[in-house]
Amino acid sequence: MDTDETLPTPHAPDPNVPVRPTGLVLTAAFEPPLDERQPWLERYEFADALAIPGTETPLYLTDSGISITTTGIGKSDAATTVTALLANSGVDLSSAYVVSSGIAGSSPETTALGSVAIADAVVDWDRKHRWDRHSASNGSEGVDSSVDPNADAADDRPIDLLAYRPRDYVHRLEPALVDRAVAAAEDVSLREDETVRGYQNQYLTATDAGPTVECGTTVCGDEFWHGSQYAREVEWLCSEYGVEPYVTTQMEDAATATALERFDCRERYLSVRAVANYDRPALGQSVEESFDGNPASLALAIDNAARVGSAVIEALAASDPLEIGVDGRK
Repeated sequence: MDTDETLPTPHAPDPNVPVRPTGLVLTAAFEPPLDERQPWLERYEFADALAIPGTETPLYLTDSGISITTTGIGKSDAATTVTALLANSGVDLSSAYVVSSGIAGSSPETTALGSVAIADAVVDWDRKHRWDRHSASNGSEGVDSSVDPNADAADDRPIDLLAYRPRDYVHRLEPALVDRAVAAAEDVSLREDETVRGYQNQYLTATDAGPTVECGTTVCGDEFWHGSQYAREVEWLCSEYGVEPYVTTQMEDAATATALERFDCRERYLSVRAVANYDRPALGQSVEESFDGNPASLALAIDNAARVGSAVIEALAASDPLEIGVDGRK
């Protein structure tokens, strides 16, 4: 739990007097240099803090009804945290909008570093088949790198949709919330950074523009994949679900959406992600160098994600587009 003396001391929730936030913000990480939570702690004054069993960090609450906690990195951490919050009798989320806010990857062909994407669909990257068809066809234990990930023939394609698929593993988010979030984001001033622009220009296919607000598909997976081959596979999977092209990639939002769905409140969920790095190397870069990215682009993305995320959660809590409010909040 946190030791920051400027924050309220966490205490156990009271099931007899549950807190009822109007907005819940979920960041993934809280330790430098990947501290997505810090801009939120600096942006708000917190009146209370709850230590929720099953969560990694406290749930901080403002007098205005905004609450924030971290999920941890990855799908299992995210699902565990969200479930713990929803199942705790001392926390009533029945009138809360939920926003994931943090960093993401993207294609250099899609948008500028530091751009913020509001998701209208969340694809689960991990729910698929991955085939080593070459070895299976010739009995070889060797590695064949010549297989085209975009091959039209199923016998050549290295990934495929699950044969047993009760549903498509894509969450299509509530259009009314997406539209309200995009409208709120239009008035946000995104920070720019010339150092980031210089790094971005190493990519021949990248834009020369600064950060923008986008809307589209985000892809969630536990695997830290990197490179053009895997990016083509991600694009193929999104096309099979009819939600191509993907705009961002991250590691928590499919799990968050699934946990919310199990508690019948996924319609109140949005994902707001800022682009910290590109998902493939620039010309002359190794995949390791590219994956490590640029410290300035990481800081820029963390800042811009909080700028847009705060505007979105405040707009949703104030306007209550789904009319879920209690105690006269509409």
